[in-house]
Amino acid sequence: MTGSRRSREIWILISVTLASCAATVGLTVFLTSFTAMQSATKANAGESFGAAAAVTSVVVLIYIARTFHQQGEESRMQREVLEAQRAELASQREVAESQHETARRVAEAAIREQHRHLFQMALEDPSLMAVWPPYGPNIPPDVTRQYAYANLIISHLCMCWELGYLDDDACASNLYYTFSSATMREFWEQSRATRDCATPHSGKMRQFYDTAELAYQRQLLNLSARPGADDLAEPR
Repeated sequence: MTGSRRSREIWILISVTLASCAATVGLTVFLTSFTAMQSATKANAGESFGAAAAVTSVVVLIYIARTFHQQGEESRMQREVLEAQRAELASQREVAESQHETARRVAEAAIREQHRHLFQMALEDPSLMAVWPPYGPNIPPDVTRQYAYANLIISHLCMCWELGYLDDDACASNLYYTFSSATMREFWEQSRATRDCATPHSGKMRQFYDTAELAYQRQLLNLSARPGADDLAEPR
């Protein structure tokens, strides 16, 4: 539609120009027909033509200016429409990204819930606990169950952090408090090799484990400042 409108405006401009030229010639002939305007010392025909050309040029310039103004307004309106469309597309993209992130978090929460359920079954049934790989050699069954429960606590804190219920500072604070337990510190040391092998060196899980390791080391430094505390029990 825009192309046909521009073509029409071009044809109108050509028509106006041709009409102006014809009007110039006609006006010149008309002006030179007056006896008072005829002079032997002046080129009356040329002067008349110049006057007529000036008048028609003004008319053409006014029309061209009006045409350019209309085209400018149309361009401005088209830019506004394109800007509105771009804003709408950006809004739709943000909604789609938000929905994707929500779906990812829901799926991740479902997986972690399944993981918790599997550990819960093992905690309630020692025969199922024996199915899981041991945390280390010669670890008594009751300690193994404690480590499994400690693993659930760490997984819970990780899920709360990944889902945004805990920010970085709150997560670090909770981990620091969690490692005040001697059993939690023992579990963290016993599971270090398995954790390092199973977790890549980048990503959200590695970021969480690095935060947990810093909280663990801070707790060790705090406990070393008061060696008489009961929390300094050696790992079993």
